Amino acid sequence: MFERFTKEARFAVIGAQEEARLLRHSRIGAEHLLAAVAGRPESPGGATLARLGITVEACREAIRSAAELGEDDAEALRSLGIDLSAVRARAERAFGPGALDRAPDGADEDEEASSRRWPFRVAKGPRQHHIPFAKDAKQALEQSLREALARRENRIGAEHVVLGVLTVGHPSTVKALRALGTDPAALRAELLADLRAAA
Repeated sequence: MFERFTKEARFAVIGAQEEARLLRHSRIGAEHLLAAVAGRPESPGGATLARLGITVEACREAIRSAAELGEDDAEALRSLGIDLSAVRARAERAFGPGALDRAPDGADEDEEASSRRWPFRVAKGPRQHHIPFAKDAKQALEQSLREALARRENRIGAEHVVLGVLTVGHPSTVKALRALGTDPAALRAELLADLRAAA
């Protein structure tokens, strides 16, 4: 399947790993694929995101907020006897201030430095670690092939990756999209309209 990916689609896959690493996530989700495409606004799919004001920075912030537990989540945990503030305080007493905010494997690169090099950085050295693709990201990539075939195209572009992400509609991606002021159906309609106009 990957031999059908265009250069832009391959950058989306590589970029998704960088986005997950940058956000200090332990897996690559469909939302990271979306952020990676947003980081290439000149690409098909990326241009639609840019037109709608969905930048890579906005995606990162939306993904961060989607990953945070809301007050309802905290209340549900409290009802089970779990106090998030107490957990954080205990972790910081044991491992130091900000222990829960540190990057995996002690990576200390800042977001700005990483985003200046992306997507051209190659993972090297002991600080880099493999980040696996989550089920929703795998499904989105599989769906990108279906989207290309449905459009009778013999290659998979960044636009198909976005369509795949939107079709899967994983809850964390939907939550991030809502934070960006849209939803999968609305974004899909915008992207398809742009693709029809470009044809």
